[in-house]
Amino acid sequence: MKKRIIAKISLLTGFIILTHFQIAFSFPISWDESPQQIWEDLQHTSSTKLALMQNESDEALPLGWITLALITKQKTLTNEQLVQQLLTWREDNPNHPANQLLPDNETLNQLQLSSRPKQIAVLLPQSGEFQAVSQSVRAGILNAYYKHGLKNQQRIKFYDTAGKETVEAVYEKAVTEGADMVIGPLSKNQVKQLSQQVKFTTPTLALNYSHQSTSLPTNYFEFGLLPEDEVIQLANRARNAGLKRAIVIAPHSAWGKRLTQAFSKQWSQLGGKTQAEWHFSNRNTFSQEIARLLGINIEKDNKLAKRNSTKAALAEQRRQDVDVIFLFANAQDARMIVPLLRYYYAGDIPVFANASVKNSINSLQKNEDLQGVTVCDIPQKNNTDKTNRMRAIGEDAYLLSQSLYRLAVLPNFPLYGSTGALSLSDKHEVHRRLPCELIQRG
Repeated sequence: MKKRIIAKISLLTGFIILTHFQIAFSFPISWDESPQQIWEDLQHTSSTKLALMQNESDEALPLGWITLALITKQKTLTNEQLVQQLLTWREDNPNHPANQLLPDNETLNQLQLSSRPKQIAVLLPQSGEFQAVSQSVRAGILNAYYKHGLKNQQRIKFYDTAGKETVEAVYEKAVTEGADMVIGPLSKNQVKQLSQQVKFTTPTLALNYSHQSTSLPTNYFEFGLLPEDEVIQLANRARNAGLKRAIVIAPHSAWGKRLTQAFSKQWSQLGGKTQAEWHFSNRNTFSQEIARLLGINIEKDNKLAKRNSTKAALAEQRRQDVDVIFLFANAQDARMIVPLLRYYYAGDIPVFANASVKNSINSLQKNEDLQGVTVCDIPQKNNTDKTNRMRAIGEDAYLLSQSLYRLAVLPNFPLYGSTGALSLSDKHEVHRRLPCELIQRG
């Protein structure tokens, strides 16, 4: 069966997808759009391309937009440096429509005068099931701390949340000992417990999400690698590419249900339609289930193949009411599903998948099964390694501890970190905008 699949895929694929997305992922910017839409398009444009556009343009309107976008993409700007550049930009462009994305000068000056925390308490488990993850997060926090050169101006103190004390008691102890910023806790249970039991007089950044239906308390924020951020961005990316009619493939599990619900809500709001869903559980039935999903009768397909039917005649069997497939799965399942999609004549339908479909950075050969799949993931190098991903969370947690007020004051200006472009929602949740990539040659 596997040899036949490989041969058939070689016949059918032809890398149509690569050409399609090289075109579809290049978004021309129309300066006649609304300010919010222009800004959205510019945020998805690389600094390199923006610099080229700046050199090629001599009109005041686009130059103003491009210059402002380049300011926001500088990762190393302090609050003081950012405010100075924004004020200078406003002075040079007093009547530019992008001014409505900025607060008034008084608010900008308040941001410039805002002080960094002097003592950061980090609440992490030092033993137990989350110990390894905690060590990676800790390493990321310390790496960012020393990188920013604030050793003589700031103190970081770690507190163990895996001991006999409740997480509330550990938190209160940290605040009593002088913390004016708290990072943590890490586990979902402790985050939920803390968010419901404590009155937050000190700014606090939890490293997970409690998924509360209402806004979080004042001075309390949540941050982590929320997989919903990935699927929402996949939906946005596909609609921007002009795709509309989808098949959704996800595991029959609580995780699969979460991602499917987040995707469906966004996809519907964007005007997309879901033609079919498949929630898988038994790998032994993948071939039959995918054939049924794509409208293929296996017995008829085998007969046509034995008659040496043409590629076009074989492909006509597949349902024609779909132009995109969304796949939410782990790497092992994805490496079985994607080749079967090609085998059953869906090789010309673009596939968008969550980041967990990718294998370890050292398993490039296995990732070749995902050729042509689009994934949105963190920009950190070696991002398939869990240790590196958790270290990236630590780095951004420290970055956020210095910049939460900045994100609140400048909601249109994300903070570019190791896990993506970070923004703050009205619910006090930190969300990530991610770069998207097409898997090629593994």
